[in-house]
Amino acid sequence: MRYILLFSCLFALCTHAQNKEIYRYIDENGHTVYSDKAPKGSSPTPMALPSINTTPAVDINEAKRKPSKAINLDINGIQISSPSDGAIIPNGLVPTTVNIKTDQALRKDQQIRISLDGRIISSRSSTSASIPRIPRGQHQISAAIIDSNGKTVAESSINVMVYRPNN
Repeated sequence: MRYILLFSCLFALCTHAQNKEIYRYIDENGHTVYSDKAPKGSSPTPMALPSINTTPAVDINEAKRKPSKAINLDINGIQISSPSDGAIIPNGLVPTTVNIKTDQALRKDQQIRISLDGRIISSRSSTSASIPRIPRGQHQISAAIIDSNGKTVAESSINVMVYRPNN
């Protein structure tokens, strides 16, 4: 209840401040003064101000859209988003997560196959997989979209270097 009363008072004060008169007069030094208070000793007339919104509305024309091209659902691109190509993995003993991006959503009969040096790590519809341990050295991580016939629809690969800390 207090907040409603406080808000009402603030609203009343704000609207009162907006309705004040503006006076224009010339002071004893010859300067033109604009004020919301009338000068003492004289009776200036309030200024007639223009309305606040004097700008006409902007005419918005709807941009012409180009017709969309038909999407070929048989074409889908794939990209390994992490790790990046040429990345250095500082500790191969810790699981490494591989994240995949596809241009389009997978169809029900498609899967993503993730491989490390040609050895299949994961084959499912998920766009991420975890490689538990990667031995020290240079490795190739591959990702491919595979259809229900085992045919590769799209493929991407990156190279990574794995270091292991000294014990």
